[in-house]
Amino acid sequence: MKQIFNIFFLMLFAYALAVQPATAQFEGEVRFVIQNPGSQLGETSNVNLTFTNNRIFVDSNVSLNVMAGLSARGILVRNDLNDFVVITTDNEGLKVEKNELDGLVSLMNQVQGKQPSADRKPFPWDEKVEETGESKQIRGYTVHEFILKGDNPGERTSVWLTDQIRVNWGLLLDAWYTTGSTQFDHEIPIEMVMNSNSFPLLIEVYRNDEILMRTEAMSVDDQNFNRSKTELPSNIRVIGLTDLMMNFFRQQR
Repeated sequence: MKQIFNIFFLMLFAYALAVQPATAQFEGEVRFVIQNPGSQLGETSNVNLTFTNNRIFVDSNVSLNVMAGLSARGILVRNDLNDFVVITTDNEGLKVEKNELDGLVSLMNQVQGKQPSADRKPFPWDEKVEETGESKQIRGYTVHEFILKGDNPGERTSVWLTDQIRVNWGLLLDAWYTTGSTQFDHEIPIEMVMNSNSFPLLIEVYRNDEILMRTEAMSVDDQNFNRSKTELPSNIRVIGLTDLMMNFFRQQR
């Protein structure tokens, strides 16, 4: 299941490069179901994304793998305050400001004994991605299919995008450059799901026509969603990066 979340959140972080959409920010909640029918357990999990004018909240029924050594119950992106709040427990959250991302990733890499990743080469878009011309309706939205060819015969990823939902991912631009590119090894072109004018409602990973992973939007609510999700609950005690580092070094004594 960890690998499934890595793939899914890689795609989400990849969108962050498109920080200035041409139309108004989508406000609403999109509920995804992630299935792993290729596993023996047939694992299923849920991921919800709530968007307001300048904030995003991501939560799930399982722990979210934010980066090496750090898991979360929810992630609040506050573009208006230039920070993230990673909800780590029922009553505690880690606040990371925009200019602290590099330090956080450096710390996590030290914990895991990892070296910084080298810059990636441009993705061979023309060789690996095909627009099929197929379209259909998902949750009332028109989506168009794009195929990413895998490195091995029989492997491919189908991504269905709609241009009727447009999101400003804001600070996730920095999260992608700082954390996503160092934590994920999958060669997925960021342009495929990063388009400033589109949003994924269905992603399917195939091997020899067998579905290995399926991520589908089960609902899109832009009317009656819970806006308070993008506000920090009063019972959450917020700690900073300095507090996290001090706690870490205390544990090493």
